[in-house]
Amino acid sequence: MRPLGPAGLPLSLLYGLGTELFRLGYESGVLERKSFGLPVLSVGNIETGGTGKTPLVLSLCRFLLARGRRPGIVSRGYGRRHSGRDLFVCRGQGPLVSPEESGDEPALYAWRYPEVPVVVAKDRRRGVGMLEGLCEIVLLDDGFQSLEIRPSASLVFLPAFLSDRPPRWSDLLPSGLLREPAGSLSRATHWVMVSTGDPDQDRMRGARVMDNLSGVLPPDGLRPLLFQRFLLSEVCDMEGRRLLLPGELSGRRVAVVAGIANPGRVEEGLRSLGAEVVGSLFLPDHVSYTLPILDRIEDFARKMKVRGATLLLTTEKDRVKWNASPTETLPIGILGGEAELQDGERWEALLAALLQE
Repeated sequence: MRPLGPAGLPLSLLYGLGTELFRLGYESGVLERKSFGLPVLSVGNIETGGTGKTPLVLSLCRFLLARGRRPGIVSRGYGRRHSGRDLFVCRGQGPLVSPEESGDEPALYAWRYPEVPVVVAKDRRRGVGMLEGLCEIVLLDDGFQSLEIRPSASLVFLPAFLSDRPPRWSDLLPSGLLREPAGSLSRATHWVMVSTGDPDQDRMRGARVMDNLSGVLPPDGLRPLLFQRFLLSEVCDMEGRRLLLPGELSGRRVAVVAGIANPGRVEEGLRSLGAEVVGSLFLPDHVSYTLPILDRIEDFARKMKVRGATLLLTTEKDRVKWNASPTETLPIGILGGEAELQDGERWEALLAALLQE
């Protein structure tokens, strides 16, 4: 959504009051918060739009699986058909339902890690309950606003602007992009920022964030900072076979189709690798690939071929919703990658504490 800016400030104040009353309902005990016998790690966001939650959940799965642990995932399944229905997307042996029934992020989780059980549930308490006995730790996807659950640990992504200035009331919806007032950040146990790849620069940015939030939060409300960044690992074809390594994109003329929350990051990432992006087709997040949308992709591919594109690139999140190639005009390349956890010892300590290792 596009923020209203200063004109929306009165609405932002009302919205902020509503979110605070909602939070107080749970903190006062009027509304029930549930704890579970197995650890629950929430991965969430205070800002609308894409910040990297999905790559981080995937990376945490890889991290846990590599250590012989059994994660499970609970998601609300945004954009799915029959959103009130709780169901297993995967029981640990591959996808059980279509992306239209599960939503695109849960479909991606089941496609990438078929050994990980995945549940979609409107009420996350029921979702976590469905996974009991099937895993050792639950990853709660986009769970920061799921106050009905008392997580064992809670990760929340910080908005990028906090390294430049303190938060304001005008940052709240609909004037800005914040889902809640900045004071809610104390509800998390850890904060996550997107790394620049330079540890010294990350430390400086982190210090500025702490300074900008110290005037909003009490000293005991500040949280440890963790860093992650998305790294492209390979380009595959529709069947998952590797086509290219990231460095081989340099000098190639490519086109992009992306239906994710922040598609501009895909284009920026490709340019940083030296690829020449001759055009992009950005579609709405959680878009369904209906016949009209597939016709748009076909038309786009023809135009891009005229401009000299030799490859049509898209994301894994888009790929899971395609039963077949959306066009024969250009070869399709699927951009594969995950979040790289910076300062891995701190991440390992967090997960070890949750699993009581």
